[in-house]
Amino acid sequence: MNFVISKLGKNVQAFSSSFLSKQEEYTVEGVHNLGGKAVMCHRLNFQKAVFYCHEVHETTAFMVPLLAGDGTKTQALAVCHFDTSVLNFELFRQIMKVDPGTNPLCHLLGNKSILWVPNLATEGASQTKIVV
Repeated sequence: MNFVISKLGKNVQAFSSSFLSKQEEYTVEGVHNLGGKAVMCHRLNFQKAVFYCHEVHETTAFMVPLLAGDGTKTQALAVCHFDTSVLNFELFRQIMKVDPGTNPLCHLLGNKSILWVPNLATEGASQTKIVV
C-alpha cells in the first residue's frame, strides 16, 4: 500500500478481473476507461499473498464487463501499452507478427492481478471499495 500511495496518493480505487472457473466463452458488454495513471500489482507464486507492484507508464487501463456463456455477469481488466519499444515482446512478435515499438498492444489480465487508479478516473466503472 505504501508504494501505491507514494505513486497515486491516498484517494485510490482497486480493480481486478473476475474470470469464472469452467467458463471459456464470454461476450464483451462494454469498455470503461480507467485512465492512464495506475499501479499494477501481480500476485507471485508463494504460499502467502505476495505481490510485485510497479507503476504503469504509457498505458491506458480499462474495465471490461463480460457475460459468461452460462449468463453470469463478470468483469476483466484490460491494459493497452502504447510504448512497446521498452518491453520484451518476443512471444508477441511470433504470435502477432509485429515488432516492439511499432503498434500498441492490448491484453486482458487474469484474476491474480490488482490495478490501482486514482478515484477520479473511476466514475461510472465497476469498482471495489478500498479503505486506506
